[in-house]
Amino acid sequence: MTVVKICGVRTVEAAVTAAGNGADIIGMIFAPSPRLIDINTAQKIARAVVPAHTRQDKADVLDRECKMSASEYFKASSDKLLSCGRPLLCGVFQNQDLDHILSVVRQVPLDLVQLHGTEPVQMARQIPVPVIKVFHVGADFTLDTAGLLETGYHAIILLDTKVPAAGAQQGGHGVQFDWTVARSLSDRNVPFLMAGGLTPDNVEEAIKVARPWGVDVSSGVETDRAKDPAKIQAFINNAKAA
Repeated sequence: MTVVKICGVRTVEAAVTAAGNGADIIGMIFAPSPRLIDINTAQKIARAVVPAHTRQDKADVLDRECKMSASEYFKASSDKLLSCGRPLLCGVFQNQDLDHILSVVRQVPLDLVQLHGTEPVQMARQIPVPVIKVFHVGADFTLDTAGLLETGYHAIILLDTKVPAAGAQQGGHGVQFDWTVARSLSDRNVPFLMAGGLTPDNVEEAIKVARPWGVDVSSGVETDRAKDPAKIQAFINNAKAA
C-alpha cells in the first residue's frame, strides 16, 4: 500500500485529521515559506499525534550500506521507517545551516528531516535522524544526477518538480513533472517519494504511472491556503486505494 505524506501542516487539527485518516508521515516546514511553523506549534502537534514518542534510529541501516546495492539500501531504510507502526513526524528544511536544523531536532521530537534544497547528500550523516533528500526534476534530470542513488546518506529519495520561476523557495507550488521520469526509478526497484502537483483527483493515476513507494502533498489538499479536512481524507483514501 502506498505511503502518504501530508506536508505543510501548521495546526493540531490538520495533523490529527491526517493521522486519523491514515497518513504515514506528517510534514512541518521550518524553512521560509507561507507554511512556516513555529517551534511551539510543532511541539503541540507532536504531543497530539504521538503522545508517547520514541525517535527513529538510523544506525543499523547505515552500518550495512557498504554491502548493499542502491535498491537494497533504500528498500531496507524505507521498510525500517514504517516498522514503528505510527505516523512519523518530518521537519522540512531548505538550504539552512546545520546548527539550525540540529536546534529544531533538539526541540521538536522529529522522526525525519527533509532536506529540500541543494544541500549535499553528505549532510545527512550529520543529522541524528533519517533524512529525506529532495531531487528536483527538471529538463536536465537523469538517474545519474549527483547523489541520487548514493547509499549511506539519505534514507529516502524525494522527487519533486523543479520550478525555476519560484526562485529560492522550491516545493508547495502545485506543479507536476513527467511521471514517466519517476517510473524509470521504480523500474530499478528503488523506493521513492513523489511530490509535485498531486491532488485527490490525480493521485491514483500518478501512482499507476510512476509506481512510487509514497506520495507527498501540500497545496493539493488545501483550500484558500489552509489544509482542508475533506481533501486530506480524499487524498489519503485515493492513494491507499490505487
